[in-house]
Amino acid sequence: MTAWTAPLTAFAEDASVDKTEAPQSETKIDPNLLPSGLLQISGTDAFSKYVFLVDKTARHLQVYERKGETIEKIIDVPSDMGKAMGNKSKRDDHRTPEGIYFFEKKLEKTEIPFNLYGELAFTTDYPNIFDRRESKTGSGIWLHAVPDTVPLTRGSRGCVVVRNDVIRKLREYIKLKETPILIFDKVNYVDKAEHDKRRVALTEFIEGWRKAWESQDVEKYMTYYDKDFKAPGFTFDTWKNHKTKMKDQYEFIKVQLSQPFMLLHKDQLIVKTFQRYESNQHTDFGVKTVYA
Repeated sequence: MTAWTAPLTAFAEDASVDKTEAPQSETKIDPNLLPSGLLQISGTDAFSKYVFLVDKTARHLQVYERKGETIEKIIDVPSDMGKAMGNKSKRDDHRTPEGIYFFEKKLEKTEIPFNLYGELAFTTDYPNIFDRRESKTGSGIWLHAVPDTVPLTRGSRGCVVVRNDVIRKLREYIKLKETPILIFDKVNYVDKAEHDKRRVALTEFIEGWRKAWESQDVEKYMTYYDKDFKAPGFTFDTWKNHKTKMKDQYEFIKVQLSQPFMLLHKDQLIVKTFQRYESNQHTDFGVKTVYA
């Protein structure tokens, strides 16, 4: 896990609390506007080509895909949310959590009660790493369907709910463990110029971190980490000490990052990227996930 510092405030989302009575057939958003939280969808098939987006206020679920250097909405459908308003914080509060989640498992109709979950369900990783740091409790937050006889205004126990015909369509866009679902109280939209500006700013920020790491400038490198940084076996200070000791062992370091996936939810950021690392001692290639 990696935590970064103050520059992330430049990308922070706006918050809002409001709720409509019933979902409309399609959200009335200017097609020229883009969700500010979907900064970049990776161009590689190794990650998900799609991102799910839920607006609790509008009570809608959308699916976006990458188109060149930008993103495009390809699905926009009504959905239901938890019976209680607000962000989930504890077990049985019947609220839908807000944050960046990933689909974990698919449950077919033979595995679930049809009257409760319809034909199909997808579990998520709530509580995620951010939720656990805030000591949030609960589990079983799914994307699932309901029978056609059940209104989409009934309210769930915290899950995101759509119709059976919709979830059959959505399954085509879900790659387990890879496809994210971002849940907002209210989605913030920006024009393409502003969206590009935010994407480029974050890309440059990541590049600064990479260069500091590659140059083995430990002092500069650590400015990209929050004082509350934690990783398995490390705190901010022990991580800095570790990097300082490692510096003396390497004649050189080369770090390449490619095909980044960048998602932002208010003050939570997830970046997933391919990383190629090379030094005079070893070389490796894999996926790096950064949480900030």
